[in-house]
Amino acid sequence: MTYDMQQLATLLLQHRNGREDFGEISHLEGRECSRAIANRFLICCLLDFQQNADVAWKKGEALTEQLGGAENVWLAISDFPREAWDSKYHEFGRPHRFHWGYARLWGIANAICTRYNGDARNIWSNRSPYDALVHLWAVGAGDQISRMIVGALRESGQIKGDSGDVKADVHLRRVLGRAVYGHEIGVANAAQIIDLTRELHPTDPWQLDWPLWILGRSNCKATDPNCLECYLRPHCIYDRQHRGTDAVESS
Repeated sequence: MTYDMQQLATLLLQHRNGREDFGEISHLEGRECSRAIANRFLICCLLDFQQNADVAWKKGEALTEQLGGAENVWLAISDFPREAWDSKYHEFGRPHRFHWGYARLWGIANAICTRYNGDARNIWSNRSPYDALVHLWAVGAGDQISRMIVGALRESGQIKGDSGDVKADVHLRRVLGRAVYGHEIGVANAAQIIDLTRELHPTDPWQLDWPLWILGRSNCKATDPNCLECYLRPHCIYDRQHRGTDAVESS
């Protein structure tokens, strides 16, 4: 690993002074969660992609209430015929910005009811992080969302384990892509982020998720990034490229 990569890892870990709030499950301090909390957590996570995280969670909570509450939310979804569920997209307030992001909940709900008795806890209880990840993949949660769920479950003490991967969302692809390569990494190459974070912090890549995500939300924005106040600046390829351009333009 190069000197700059080592410094990136050190700085990110030094700034891991918080964590994302995943609702009620984040405030249990390791206590076992109820079926309702687990189901609400999962449905909100499943909507938390390709749209603002705060919006996704508000819409997930609203959808849960419209369906009669979290206790039996998966049963409520699976009780709809597929076409009827698809047709409720607008009536339920467009829970995801894409119709397919909403529609896929039907298949996931049926899998959870069939395999896990409608209780999200049965997907991860008494499993290692990797086993929980495999079960989440199997119900159709998706690769990156599943990694986020496992990370959140580890942080909240719902599962035990020493390591987990980041969720390679737009913020992480932008921040780490710019820092290491000088440009954002596209969604089709999200696996590069997984590999990079494993290289940066092999023992537990998930520890890099929060500081990278916060930088993407605050400093390293898609347009007009605030590089001057970014602690990664001395080791960031993107900043070096743009400082060079600025120097040429000002000469």
